[in-house]
Amino acid sequence: MKIVRKNSSGESREVLLREYFVTASLIALLKRVGEEAARVAKGASMAEPKPALARVRR
Repeated sequence: MKIVRKNSSGESREVLLREYFVTASLIALLKRVGEEAARVAKGASMAEPKPALARVRR
């Protein structure tokens, strides 16, 4: 999106919009990573440990 107006501090609106979308994308990504980590941690803590299989020599 190209908007070339400048605000009072001299930044172009294009730069401000780009920063907004990058920040929003980063927040969404971190939220998803946190949800997945919580799901994995919850599943790992609820699972019972299984005994390791060992080879039997005859």
